[in-house]
Amino acid sequence: RLLRTRAEAEGNALARHLTVLPSNFLTPTEYMKKVRRLARSHGWRLKFYDFKTLQQMGAGAFTAVAQGSPVADAGIAHLRYEPRGGRANARAVALVGKGICYDTGGVNLKTAQYMYGMHGDMQGSAVALGILHALTQLKVRFPVDCWLALAMNHIGSRAYKPNDVVTAVNGVTIEVVDTDAEGRMVLADTLALAARQKPRLIMDYATLTGACKRA
Repeated sequence: RLLRTRAEAEGNALARHLTVLPSNFLTPTEYMKKVRRLARSHGWRLKFYDFKTLQQMGAGAFTAVAQGSPVADAGIAHLRYEPRGGRANARAVALVGKGICYDTGGVNLKTAQYMYGMHGDMQGSAVALGILHALTQLKVRFPVDCWLALAMNHIGSRAYKPNDVVTAVNGVTIEVVDTDAEGRMVLADTLALAARQKPRLIMDYATLTGACKRA
């Protein structure tokens, strides 16, 4: 019981630590540095799908959001925990997290009141990473995939716009209605990639700040 409590506390502390970092400290580049360090220390397998790779794969929903950033450091990180002595061919549990390191709202620009605090729009990814940390500490007997959709939602001449039509990695076309719905855009491609691995369960985490306030 003590081991579980400690694992939960460490995972919680990791998620909280990442969440409070301001966006100039936690850009996608800096986020990936932390993820790589964690992967090395925990023995996780890591694959990073960068912006160019995602373009070539046809992940148009994710790249639509990321294209407005002046730095092409957005991407999808895939971490894999494999248990020692686990059951052969066991299907994984997949954790998918929204990691928008800052959300201006894009062309549908937020007002100052609603833009303040948007460095926390990456909390979904922090929760997914914290859970992966906790499950690793507990040495669970099943594999765990963790997918982090890391990007910024910037305003600018290259930013995506309402009425743009993009194609996700699974071939589904999407008409953009509101560029401040960027979370479901980056998660659409990330969830599609996670589903390709045929996990037994997918859990996704996102802040959905506006929807929560309205609810």
